[in-house]
Amino acid sequence: MFPTEVRGKGAGFAGAFAKVGAVLMAFLFPALLADIGVNLLLGVLIATSLLGAWVTLQFRIETTGVSLEEIGR
Repeated sequence: MFPTEVRGKGAGFAGAFAKVGAVLMAFLFPALLADIGVNLLLGVLIATSLLGAWVTLQFRIETTGVSLEEIGR
């Protein structure tokens, strides 16, 4: 769907963002757990996961039944 350069940059950005999030969470999780408790922390994690799924569904590009020639235009 996208040129190779754009796909490469997008994959790199996504990988970097995921690594930053993992490092931050490794340091913040114990502090947040002690401050806000298990139930609220898990609720926040669930909410952010659902928000990510919703954003992905809203901004996806549907390609079912579309030829590669049409996608390339």
